[in-house]
Amino acid sequence: MRHADKGCLLQIREIERLFCVVGRGLFLGVFFIAYAIQAITGFAGNIIAMPAGMATVGMQESVAMLNATGMIGCGLIAIQNWKHINWRELAIMLAVMTPFMFVGIWLDTVLPLGILSKIYGAIVVVVGVRGLVLKQQRFMPKWLLAVLLVLAGLIQGMFVSGGAILAIYALQRLQDKDQFRATLSCIWMVLNFVYAALQLSQGHYTPDCLVMVAIAIPLLLVATWLGNKLQKRISQATFIKVTYVLLTVIGIILLVK
Repeated sequence: MRHADKGCLLQIREIERLFCVVGRGLFLGVFFIAYAIQAITGFAGNIIAMPAGMATVGMQESVAMLNATGMIGCGLIAIQNWKHINWRELAIMLAVMTPFMFVGIWLDTVLPLGILSKIYGAIVVVVGVRGLVLKQQRFMPKWLLAVLLVLAGLIQGMFVSGGAILAIYALQRLQDKDQFRATLSCIWMVLNFVYAALQLSQGHYTPDCLVMVAIAIPLLLVATWLGNKLQKRISQATFIKVTYVLLTVIGIILLVK
């Protein structure tokens, strides 16, 4: 009887290992698609990959991995396209977002974020659909743009998902698609570095996580190369439409996750 029990336990463990391998494989597949999209638009990679990561490898490991790969991937795009970076807007975004991101990290410990995440998702869906429906882009007043940057910092700190709000701001301020993706990539390189450093200090980079990062880097390089090729074939008008479609998708992800 004991021998049979041991055999049954071994079978269960083998099944668990198989599910773990399959789950990680699926996550890496979603990761590849997400980072190709990131290379095209300059945002959305982590938030698209995050639900698959949470479902397969867990919240802590997926966040740590995606911050590390996000820093590398966005850094590559920023370096390759440094001539297109709008340095003035980059300075404004970092100066406003960075302190409010730390406020958001603190709020994450004291507020019930579930309902706030849903409200945020609903707002992003409305903005995305509105942008797709309107035939001509409407520009926001300066005070509202400042509010968007504050919110982008807070939401990045609370949900690690400030990209949608920042994209809304950037669509208003960066009319050229090359400036848009290069400047946003530089932002995410810096903010992901800050997050990765915090997580490293908290011991989140376990051996399993580091193995996932090592496996993901070659996929990241290919996805970035592919995204760079594809974005050159996209017109400015199509780029804006794709951005609003992504905002709608991100909003839906936030509503259902």
